[in-house]
Amino acid sequence: MLKRGFIAFAMLAVLCCVSACGKKDQQEESQATTSEVETKPAVVPGEMVLIPAGSFVFGTNNKESDIANPEQKANLPAFWIDKYEVTNSQFLDFSIKTSYTGEGAKEGRDWRLFFTPEKGLFPVVYITWNDASAYCKSLGKRLPTEEEWEKAARGANGNVYPWGNEWMENQSNTSEAGFRNPVAVGEFNDVSPYGVHDMLGNVQEWTGSWYITYKGNPKKDPKSGQTLRVVRGLSSRYRGKMGHLYDRSAFPPAALYDFGCRCAKDATPEEAAKALQAK
Repeated sequence: MLKRGFIAFAMLAVLCCVSACGKKDQQEESQATTSEVETKPAVVPGEMVLIPAGSFVFGTNNKESDIANPEQKANLPAFWIDKYEVTNSQFLDFSIKTSYTGEGAKEGRDWRLFFTPEKGLFPVVYITWNDASAYCKSLGKRLPTEEEWEKAARGANGNVYPWGNEWMENQSNTSEAGFRNPVAVGEFNDVSPYGVHDMLGNVQEWTGSWYITYKGNPKKDPKSGQTLRVVRGLSSRYRGKMGHLYDRSAFPPAALYDFGCRCAKDATPEEAAKALQAK
């Protein structure tokens, strides 16, 4: 009888111990999850990043990317650039406030076809160059030049990818991630050395630059040099591993594809000085 009582007591003690350990593990797991959530920065559409003045690596000597040849040192004054791609909600707000009708509306295939209330934080797509430019101007901003875009994406040392020079899986919304469609901005760890998000993947982006060949490149410019606008970055349809932040594409300004945008603006002398101090 005494023996059976001891065994029952021992089993109860073990069960209590297992239960306590289980609760502790759950608490630790919960704390870890909470910590991860707390460390992920909140997405603030329209937030801008100050890029300091100075030189940076522009272009490449990679012969497979011949329209981005040759690699060179470029120098830019300080400027601001959007931390995230312009979202559907931002473009909707702009359209309502200004009564702006996108150029694609005439063809019945503009950005509204890809917008739902659940996709408010998704990057706006199917906007023309003029649509993108009009949006930025409405905020006292402009489209970034391709040099500004590349510096913000690659950093001063010329990274091949936002995070470095070696490919890493699941860092950006390119075809490897399996979505094959845009996702909300800031979802991936596709973050440049300056803290700018989604510059490799998610959607391709209009820049303010006309397409011309780089100095030192033997290729001839398109007729007049002002027929095609430069588009930068990749979308979720492209293989990120095969892409690079120095890659460039060129399209007519009226093109309607899954292109989005982000805005930029000049930094004041005071802001430029502050950026250099923090460098």
